[in-house]
Amino acid sequence: MPASQTPRPAPPQPAFNPYFTIGISVVLDAAAQVLLKIGADHAITPGSFGLAGLHSGWVWLGIIALVSSLGSWLYSLRFVALNIAANLTAGVHVLVPLACWFFLGEKINLVRWAGIALVIAGVFMVARPLMKAEQEVEEKL
Repeated sequence: MPASQTPRPAPPQPAFNPYFTIGISVVLDAAAQVLLKIGADHAITPGSFGLAGLHSGWVWLGIIALVSSLGSWLYSLRFVALNIAANLTAGVHVLVPLACWFFLGEKINLVRWAGIALVIAGVFMVARPLMKAEQEVEEKL
C-alpha cells in the first residue's frame, strides 16, 4: 500500500470521559481557591508577600488541589477542543462564590447572584451546540 494511502491511526480513546475530567478540574480549582484563602487568612505576616502562607497546611492542600486540577485539565485537552473546554471552566466562577458563601460565610448580593445565573446560562448556551457538533464529527470518523 502506498504511503499516501496508509490509514490514519484512530484517535486515542479516553480512559475517562473528558467532560467528566473537565468537571473534576473545575471542582478542584474552586476547592483550591477556598483552601488558599483559608490558608492565607491564617498566615497573615506583614511584609512576607504571602510566603508565610507556606507554613499553613491549608495552603499546601490548595496547592495539591491546583496541581491535581492542572493534571485533569491537561488530560481533558487531549480529547476536547479548547474552545469547548475553556468555556466549561467558567463553572469556576459559579463554584467559588458559592463555596465562599457556604464555607466562609461571605455574602453574595443580588447582583452577584444574577451574575452567577448569567455564567451558568452562558456555559450552557455556548457549550451545548459545540459539544453536539463535536459528537457529530466523531460519529463520521
